Amino acid sequence: MNFLRAIIKLSGFLVSTLFFYFLIMLCLFASVVGVNYEKSRGYLLRSWGKVCCWIIGIKIEGKNKPPEPPFLLVSNHLSYIDIFVLFSQLRCLFVAKSDVKTWPLIGFIIRTCGILFIDRHRKRDITRVNKLISKNINTNQGIIIFPEGTTSPGYEILPFRSSLLKYPASREFPVSTVAVSYRTNREEAPAYDTICWWDDTPFFVHFFNLLKLKSFTAVVNFGSDQVMASDRKLLAERLKSDIEEQFVPVISENEFLKQNREFTPIAFS
Repeated sequence: MNFLRAIIKLSGFLVSTLFFYFLIMLCLFASVVGVNYEKSRGYLLRSWGKVCCWIIGIKIEGKNKPPEPPFLLVSNHLSYIDIFVLFSQLRCLFVAKSDVKTWPLIGFIIRTCGILFIDRHRKRDITRVNKLISKNINTNQGIIIFPEGTTSPGYEILPFRSSLLKYPASREFPVSTVAVSYRTNREEAPAYDTICWWDDTPFFVHFFNLLKLKSFTAVVNFGSDQVMASDRKLLAERLKSDIEEQFVPVISENEFLKQNREFTPIAFS
């Protein structure tokens, strides 16, 4: 039954993704006759996110209203599912790791839809992406970044990297925050294992297993206030503190380490 459920959900996901991609490309071609491509794309990506959440079985709950464009939003990062959840709530683009471009189908689609990519192994790429962030924040869309730089099991917020906060710090541009968390139903496997993507399980294998879940809940807590600072490192600290206040741990640290004794926390230099 779980296998059949995953097949049905995967089919629905692929069909809806191709449908919305077709509409986005149609808007791109129509931009030559005056259609606002960025605005249209924003609404279509949000609709795609909503449909994907419905197909996958994600129930959204949380507090406070999401920001309206133009905005820069900082989020913690637990899984690729964060993208669908946040797309469903906002008109936005993401800054994603360059290896996302290699994901089957999804990588090609989001690459051609304007998602910003960063190669974190090349320091020179940070300057390029900061310029792209400043150019892409406007009344049609906002930008979302994940300063942790990687996903986690969800028992804590990882240290924030400040490299992509140069633009808001230099302009003292107000930054919004959101804390994302997940929980599964009692009869299902725990969220830290099935939804959070923190180990070396291949993307498609993890995604297919996630689709076997009947449903689960995404807790999306937007910050009530925006954060500002002229120093990017200070800004990163304030943003991390703000998200920690809103964050609902997916699992306690003691419980996670008890069940994963060989797990080594990620060290940041």
